[in-house]
Amino acid sequence: MAKLGLWANAVGLVISIAGTLLLFLHTTDKYHSAIQDIGSIAVAYLGLVLLGVSVSVTGVALLLRTKHD
Repeated sequence: MAKLGLWANAVGLVISIAGTLLLFLHTTDKYHSAIQDIGSIAVAYLGLVLLGVSVSVTGVALLLRTKHD
């Protein structure tokens, strides 16, 4: 279970970093910043960040479960 926990944690971190970078790139681009519908796009990227956080927390939970077994 420890390997699975480490992998889940790493995948979650990669997803969160990718979502954060996409959000940053999207909001700093002049063309995309002028779009009026930026709110829904930003919410989608924030959802990606939160997905990564939840996967990472699941990995930590698996690591903690392994230590108690």
